Amino acid sequence: MNDILRYRGLYGDQQMPFIPDFIHMEPLQERSKIFAWEIKEHFHTDLIQLFIIESSSGFVFSDGQQIHIKAPCLVTIPANVLHGFQFEPEITGHVITLSTSFYESLFKNNSYLNEKTNLTYTRFDEAPELFEEISYLKFKIQREIVTEAPERLIAIKYYLGLLYLQLHRKKFTNMSNALVLNNRSLKYYQQFQDLIRENAQNQLSIKDFAKKIGITQTHLNRVCKKVNEKSALKVVQDFMLNEAKKYLLSTSYSVSEVAFFLNFNDPAYFNRLFKKRVGVSPGEFRKGY
Repeated sequence: MNDILRYRGLYGDQQMPFIPDFIHMEPLQERSKIFAWEIKEHFHTDLIQLFIIESSSGFVFSDGQQIHIKAPCLVTIPANVLHGFQFEPEITGHVITLSTSFYESLFKNNSYLNEKTNLTYTRFDEAPELFEEISYLKFKIQREIVTEAPERLIAIKYYLGLLYLQLHRKKFTNMSNALVLNNRSLKYYQQFQDLIRENAQNQLSIKDFAKKIGITQTHLNRVCKKVNEKSALKVVQDFMLNEAKKYLLSTSYSVSEVAFFLNFNDPAYFNRLFKKRVGVSPGEFRKGY
């Protein structure tokens, strides 16, 4: 803990006067260059930061994790969250720093937009138009900060609110897309299970199963890993072994006959697989029950 730096102000600034409506913006490379592009792990007690990275890449470190960040992206750092950076020298972007009281005032009537506990990394490589909009809002905030226009604090809050709203929408879109993918995976997995049951007396390959579903063998394996954390082959084997258990417990068929009914041409292979996956041989399993 002696190596962890605690700041009430910006990185490298030990003190700053407490200002309820504090907001600061500077080029990302300006402060990073002073520290040879390496910001050691630290935390801010009263500040929230938003890193808008426009080009190049780097790493963010937080609570023992290392995250590779690549432009265009945003990184949000809540107060009291440990973090550090390692940037590529050619990196460009801006850092917006807000006092916690100013940040919370933005969401007085919209608390669901307020994310103040977790570090977040948002990528925009597949949504460049959204990042352009955020960059435009950043530009408007920057102009308001350096000018003495009337009611500039109201304008800053308005643009910041829009910026965080865009971040919220991006997060919502990501969640919706993930839900669609999950639902599709469940649909494919259910189809796979139905086909296994329907073809219990046939010997279909994983490639054949995938073809019947309308996806590739690689995609089918990915679906099974996602839904059941097993390969497609192991899903088929699980079904066959469960069927084998039923035969062993409810019939007097020999082990070789059970293997034959389940399309195992080699009874010895069936024995080895059963013992490996169940823990005992088919004969021992039957005796145990």
